[in-house]
Amino acid sequence: MKKEQFLINRAKGFFLIEAVFSVAVFSLLVTSFIGVYLYGQESNTLAGDRARAVFLAEEGLEAVRNIREENFANLTAGTYGLSLSGGQWVLSGSSDVTENFTRSITISDIDIDTKNIVSTVFWQQNMLRGGSVSVESRLTNWNKLSLIEADELNVDVSLADINPTNTGQIIGITVNNLSTVSDITVTSMMVSWSGVGGARINGVSVDGTSVWSGNSASGSVLNITDFVLGPAGNYPIDFISFSKNMTGTTITILFTMLDGSTKQVVFSPGAAADVTPPADITNLSSLNVTANSVDLSWTAQGDDGATGIASVYDIRYSTSPITALNWSSATQLSGEPSPATAGTAQSMTVSSLSPSTLYYFAMTTSDEASNTSGMSNVISATTLSIPQSNYLVVNTSGMAVNPSNANQIIGITLQNIGPSNIIIASMSHSWTGVATNRRLDQITINGTSVWTGNSNTGATQNITDTIIPAGATVSLNSLTFNRTVTGITLNITFTMSDGSTKVISGLQPL
Repeated sequence: MKKEQFLINRAKGFFLIEAVFSVAVFSLLVTSFIGVYLYGQESNTLAGDRARAVFLAEEGLEAVRNIREENFANLTAGTYGLSLSGGQWVLSGSSDVTENFTRSITISDIDIDTKNIVSTVFWQQNMLRGGSVSVESRLTNWNKLSLIEADELNVDVSLADINPTNTGQIIGITVNNLSTVSDITVTSMMVSWSGVGGARINGVSVDGTSVWSGNSASGSVLNITDFVLGPAGNYPIDFISFSKNMTGTTITILFTMLDGSTKQVVFSPGAAADVTPPADITNLSSLNVTANSVDLSWTAQGDDGATGIASVYDIRYSTSPITALNWSSATQLSGEPSPATAGTAQSMTVSSLSPSTLYYFAMTTSDEASNTSGMSNVISATTLSIPQSNYLVVNTSGMAVNPSNANQIIGITLQNIGPSNIIIASMSHSWTGVATNRRLDQITINGTSVWTGNSNTGATQNITDTIIPAGATVSLNSLTFNRTVTGITLNITFTMSDGSTKVISGLQPL
């Protein structure tokens, strides 16, 4: 009897141990499944957060570029945040916060006209760790640093004359460097003349130094000793000497700079100084406006009023109305075309502008004697916004035929990488690779049926507008057809509320 009781108690003990072990194993499995699910959810969130952080960091660099365009002096070394004031970006505080993202802009000096910019965005990924991304760029005060030396060379021939004690010499010419920050160098001169037959050029002196001597005919290139013009420096061309009396002649001089650029002047020494400026341009206009560019057009004026050919254009733009008082603070373009004969239609494309921004444009014209016209008519143009479709990212890497319903395509996600909401207004689908009697019956996005019907290939579905918030990712849960879609090749066109489109083609779900 005691032995039987012992065996019964022993069996109960084994049952209790097995029960405890089973509960432990079950708890471990549940915990593992929950961990995998939560890890997947966290990975999706981290990917979306990182994309949003990258966008904010790049937006920070673009904002600093806009501040540079307004006034390079605003970029002082330090760490800042960004804010909008009157529709313009300004540096403010030491950081700025958007949702759960903190952005800081660090500006450091490279030299007087170059800054290093680092835009960094921090965010809290989870309770245990934070995340950060940084983008970096260098910005220059390109408004001061001329890329073409000839643009900085000014040649004043207003006092050019025949030397009264040596009629074979031209005197009274002055050259100066308009740049206040860098040297420019003249490497050669080509001197041509008319009105005096048989004359030869035999010497050139600049600032007290002979830079060339010889015996050359009109139109010869003089390989002079290079002369360097320091920042804001003025230098006299003491004389250009010839073998004959040059009274009554017309002189043309082509200066070639170290960078290969050229500047030409034409004058008659001893003649009355040219004091007549080009006429004002009155028909400056804009066309072909995009998100980051504007085409300008105008009719050329002359050297003297509306006659002849002028020498140079000065085209400027600003986000504030341009007046004679603030003309000097407006941003000057580079690469303007050379003036054409008076009455000729001319144009130029202004690029690297910011989207959704109102700009003002104006211009002046100067002749070879540095006579400058008045300011043209002032025009304005607003650049277009960036199309919503640019911010829509369609991820088809997980696209498949639903294993439990061969009539459905699943696994597509839609992400908004832009700074504000985007809206999908309609979709169109076309397909090949399946029988022609296939019809699209339903579209489900983010758990909601946004369209039901019976569409042939190529038809447009006017879905319920689907809003995707900034930085968010939603699922295109399913495209449901009336029959199986194994082997289908699918093309999808998303049309946004602003009319822009994104086309995804050649999709072949597994």
